[in-house]
Amino acid sequence: MKKGLILHYTIGIAAAILVLAAAYYINQNPKNLLSAGIIILAGSIVAFSQYLIIKHKRKQS
Repeated sequence: MKKGLILHYTIGIAAAILVLAAAYYINQNPKNLLSAGIIILAGSIVAFSQYLIIKHKRKQS
């Protein structure tokens, strides 16, 4: 596995964990729905983009 690919896996997993933590935060404190919702949206976009990058890099090699 290439070094760059490991970096993309790490970023993707960290973004997915961030989304789960923000969802838990919404569950615990629904008053901050807007800020946690923005974090969930941004983390989901980052995780999906990392998935697409990994898929593209695997296809190349």
